[in-house]
Amino acid sequence: MPDSQDNSDPLLGATLVSWMVENRPALDERMKEEGSKALIQEFMAAEGGGALPTPEERLDRARQASARAWLRHLAAAIQANWTAVPDGFAAEMDRWMAAGEERLEALKLDEESRAEQRGRAADPNDDHREVELRALGRLFAEGVGSTCRPGGEDGPQFAKRVVEWQSEHLLRNRELVDDAVARTTPEGLSGSEVAAPLWERAPETARAREAALLWARVQFLTEAVADALVAAGPPRLDPAEA
Repeated sequence: MPDSQDNSDPLLGATLVSWMVENRPALDERMKEEGSKALIQEFMAAEGGGALPTPEERLDRARQASARAWLRHLAAAIQANWTAVPDGFAAEMDRWMAAGEERLEALKLDEESRAEQRGRAADPNDDHREVELRALGRLFAEGVGSTCRPGGEDGPQFAKRVVEWQSEHLLRNRELVDDAVARTTPEGLSGSEVAAPLWERAPETARAREAALLWARVQFLTEAVADALVAAGPPRLDPAEA
């Protein structure tokens, strides 16, 4: 089994995770920014005559806002810890994620198809969460590839490498989920009220579970991206671009 013959280098992944935890104030600020954006979108929809969101929709929006904050935090961790990272990488990743809505929808459709092939979970909400977070992770990985060109790979090539690593390390994913569920509280994800206002309006019992599952997904993606960066090698331009 791939997990028993793991040839990856865990050092960068562990460094990135530790950096994200140690730099919590920066994450809280990103949570605040993403939560504010989501609230503005909600208010604009309401002013346009849209119906108020249900508790489930609020939880979904809170998850999306929090996931985007974590991914921005991960980009900052890569900027601070990967020696081959280009200048301005984190800012470029912010722009990539902000401009990626159309690509994200395409990735969600692809993940929906993959979910059908794998077989649906007992809880439809689990399927929805998995599709959403997998698609966001792939968008992030494509941004890393497009921005850094590790080993000369483009965005889709690098994202494919990340997805393949994740497929080969499902046991690691389960370990992270089990550990996060056992250890993580809602506050461990959302921080103070000012950092994540959307989470405070989501059902309390759901918040705890979402906190755990999102943190597990962030760690799993971090380890996959780190391994892919190490395996692909430092940035390299194509001959035509040199």
